[in-house]
Amino acid sequence: MEFQKLLYIFTLVKIATFALGIPVFAQIAQTPSNSSQSSCRATKVDTAIFKEPSTSSSAIRILPAKTNIALAYIPASGDRFVRIKSPTSGFIQTAVLRFCQANNNMSKPTIGSACRQIVQPVTLRGQPSIKGAFITTLNSNTIVFVNLVTGNIVKSYKSENYIWVEIDLARSFPGELSGNGWIANTDLVNTPGLSNLAYCS
Repeated sequence: MEFQKLLYIFTLVKIATFALGIPVFAQIAQTPSNSSQSSCRATKVDTAIFKEPSTSSSAIRILPAKTNIALAYIPASGDRFVRIKSPTSGFIQTAVLRFCQANNNMSKPTIGSACRQIVQPVTLRGQPSIKGAFITTLNSNTIVFVNLVTGNIVKSYKSENYIWVEIDLARSFPGELSGNGWIANTDLVNTPGLSNLAYCS
């Protein structure tokens, strides 16, 4: 109980400090390089995930600034809160969110290290197809290793308006998975300039 009180007080202080210059019906800041239909967002400041769409609701956890989250739906103009599905389910204020930054270097499979980091939640499948066998869902910031072909080029496959990238499961999840899997790295129709993979830091 005491922890919940401290968490709630910390949350209100953080939000109040940031929100002084923000209109009541603040909208998510957009950048030209991002699609309005992308579900990936990032926090501008330390902020809370609430159990209900209200600052008087219980705070589930505090997210640090620059944390990537996944929206459960695209909020309408004027919405003060939006439900999120990752890194945990709950509600967050739209005023503290911005679009995720596009990684232009990863728009297409590139030459280099096999280590990659998941940008936003993505489904791992057994085949390069939206009908491929479901393996698991990879959350933001998960580290994976792609398979490389001759010339250290990322192994990829174009299918169903997506560029799919093959993942080395044994190396990515030692002791848990084996063989290979595929993720849809780029949506060629809705977000052709964005990638679900980034280079490891």
